Order: sequence, then structure tokens, then C-alpha cells
Amino acid sequence: MTAARTLVIVTLAFTTACGGAAAPTPVVAAGGSYSSAHFTFHYTAADASSVTTIAGVVEGAYARILDDLGSSPMPPIAVTLYADHAALERAVAGIAGPVPSFASGLVTSQADIHMMSPNAPGWGPLPLMTSNLVHEFAHCVSLHLNPRIANNPRWLWESVAIYESGQRVDLRTIGYMAALDPPAFETLASVDNTRVYDVGYSIAEFVVARWDRGALARLIASNGDTLATLGLPIADFQRQWFAFARERYGF
Repeated sequence: MTAARTLVIVTLAFTTACGGAAAPTPVVAAGGSYSSAHFTFHYTAADASSVTTIAGVVEGAYARILDDLGSSPMPPIAVTLYADHAALERAVAGIAGPVPSFASGLVTSQADIHMMSPNAPGWGPLPLMTSNLVHEFAHCVSLHLNPRIANNPRWLWESVAIYESGQRVDLRTIGYMAALDPPAFETLASVDNTRVYDVGYSIAEFVVARWDRGALARLIASNGDTLATLGLPIADFQRQWFAFARERYGF
């Protein structure tokens, strides 16, 4: 697994979390709470010295992502950090069900992010984890725009978050892409299919280059209906994306 791939195969969000259920009660190691302009962090003891840095990164992305996606202001967002994966799983079990061991975070509503502490053993480094936090915030904004968008379709849901968090993968390093065997979008629907984290940035990049940033928001609103939104049937959209990716990345 490459470093770039490790960067992006660590975040999830669950469709079942978007139906208005109450957010789970934070279960964290003794730490504290910290509020920035738009976020309240419930953090572990290990995060005390870095929580302001963590907050600063996602605050720095806040206005840009809202502007990119044409979103109205978000409600205050709670970010809960966990000292170990078992604690994260217990906290969200009633809403999200099982959380894969590779997942460092998820959203359970437009206003609730649950993440492994960047300072928990085996997670981090800090820049990787703050990138994942921005990824999850982009999911929150997508839910704010369309409460039905979580994993529906997954190729769009993840592509927007990957693009907005800058989690770009050089497609020349991905064997199946270099072999001219791109994944069909319908195969990306399963949470255990991680190829979306390889190609998602380029999908959103294609939309922005071919149309504009507003097209991402229009696709979110239509649940990825490329024909209604962009005038292209999904099969044509996929073919044009792959042609764009080959030219853009040179494979």
C-alpha cells in the first residue's frame, strides 16, 4: 500500500447516519473540550497540546469548501476524538454499526464528526489526520446540501471529499489505471472497495475542469444524476473522465 493510498483509505460515512437520529454521546479518554469559530472538539488527554493546531487546519478549509460547494453556513460541528478504535466503535455503534479497522473517522450527521485521535498509537502523523478531518468536514457540507447523499452514489460522495481535502493520488502509480483498466463506477458502491480513494480526486477534478466547481454541488443535489445535471449519461461520463485522466496524468 503506497503512502498516498494510506492517506485516503481511512475515512467513512454511513448512509444510516443521515436519517435524523440523535448523535451518539462522546466516549473519550480524559481530555477536554475546545471551541473554535465553527467547531467544538472533544479531545483525549493526548491531544491537549495539538488541538489548536488540529482546529486551525479545518477552520482554514471552512470558507473555501463552503464557497466551492455553494453552501450556506453550517451549524456548529462537534468533532470527537478517540484514544483507541474500540472506543470509536462503541460510540457510534447505535448509528453506524460496525466500523472497519482501517477507518480513522466517519460522520454521523452534518454536524457530527468522529475521528481517531491523531496522537493515538498507530495513527497519524498529524498532517495525514488533519487532512482526513477536512475530508470528513467536506462530507458534512455535502449532507448539508443534500441529506440523502451519503454513499448515494458512493463514487460522488467520496470524490467530493477527496477533492476538497486535496487527497490527490498520482494515477500513474496505480497499476490497474496504468493498465487502462479503470473501475466501473457501480463497482465502487461497496465500502470494502477502496479504489474510489485512488480515483476519486480525478473524478471531481474532471468535473471542475470540464464544467465548473458549481457542477459538483449540482451533482450532489441530484445524487449523481449525470444526465440530468451535465447532459451526459453515466456511461459517457465515465468514458470522458477516463480520457481526461489519461491526458492529465500521462499514462
